[in-house]
Amino acid sequence: MSAQANTAGKDAGKPIAFVSAQALRERMHDAVNDPHLRTSFRGAMDFLMAKRAAQFPDADELDSLRSLSESIRQYSLSKLPDLLEQLEANLTRNGVQVHWAETPEEANAIMLGIAQRHQAKLIVKGKSMVSEEIEFNHAMEAAGVGALESDMGEYIVQLAGEKPSHIIMPAIHQTKQQIAKLFAEH
Repeated sequence: MSAQANTAGKDAGKPIAFVSAQALRERMHDAVNDPHLRTSFRGAMDFLMAKRAAQFPDADELDSLRSLSESIRQYSLSKLPDLLEQLEANLTRNGVQVHWAETPEEANAIMLGIAQRHQAKLIVKGKSMVSEEIEFNHAMEAAGVGALESDMGEYIVQLAGEKPSHIIMPAIHQTKQQIAKLFAEH
């Protein structure tokens, strides 16, 4: 199983292939033993932890908020169909057209149809894990519609032809020097 690769990066046109467990173990071993990568991730994680500690200096309060958040998440998941229908009704009432899709292919086809109706050549999009999961950019580019990331970290990994390495900091694995070189090349 594979998907069309992002054409914006150095690996333009190469398929993204799912790897075997052995290949994944080798990649993990290489990553863990890469001092530069470890330093980048450690620095970023320390930065995020410091920001969290500054916002929530009381550990008991933070634990309480985490418990409350988890309860809300569990409740929302248990009521998800009803909540989605409520969201659709509210959005529709406010003039928003809602589209439902059961598969990544169906979601991409809906969005491609919208782009084609408007004769779009380029879509500028915001950071979205769903669009990453359904490989939206690749589907649009395969159909001749460019997809340009507006989030800086997402844009960096798009230019590099890579996948995000972190949900909040997608280009955390890149150094300033690597990013500068990437920008100079593009």
